[in-house]
Amino acid sequence: MTVKLDFEECLKDSPRFRAAVEGVECDVSELETRLEKLLKLCTAMLDLGRQYCNASKAFVGGVRDLSQHAQGDPMMSECVEKFSCSLNQMIDNQVELLDSTHMSSRHHIQSLVKEDMKWFREARKEFERGNEGLASALHHNAEVPRRKQHEAEEAALALQAARTSARARALDYVLQINVIQSKKKFEILQFVSRVGGDGPYYTKGGLWGAAHFWGVVGGGSQVDLVPLFSLELAH
Repeated sequence: MTVKLDFEECLKDSPRFRAAVEGVECDVSELETRLEKLLKLCTAMLDLGRQYCNASKAFVGGVRDLSQHAQGDPMMSECVEKFSCSLNQMIDNQVELLDSTHMSSRHHIQSLVKEDMKWFREARKEFERGNEGLASALHHNAEVPRRKQHEAEEAALALQAARTSARARALDYVLQINVIQSKKKFEILQFVSRVGGDGPYYTKGGLWGAAHFWGVVGGGSQVDLVPLFSLELAH
């Protein structure tokens, strides 16, 4: 839910504005919780992905060792070597995808949580402090006897200053709310589009590796396992 607060309602400090602020604060709090959860899940996914890539590289090393055993059979040696090269290329592409996902989450999601949410909380504290100061000034102004002109004038001036300060802090708070409401959509969509855009690239790299491996072998019937390897790479 995206709610834009009106600056005029803010200056009036109307009940509608108060209700809107309360709704936005709940929405932002929920957003922060969900984004923090997403960051934790993304970190866990990236850690497991890097472990998988490391294990895959170890597997490629084992395949290359196997090609050394087949040096007496040029066709088999070349086939195994090309398979390991294609698989290694796909693993490198996946490492790039993981790095890109990490950078995207850090730039778009983490900055939203660590920076914008921090500014939002600071603006809210200032907003609450301004309201407390205004309430105190109103209470003091109401208690001062009107017959004491000097004290009444001082209380009136203090009330005016407190009201001006409260309005300024409220405007800053509304501005920060509107900024974060606008940025959340942009940053989340940027993150999703960046990660989603890298996915087809990785898939294309996998299909290229399969096609490249199949083209090297030439489709001969001497090695029945080659089509199986190609299918595995394609998927």
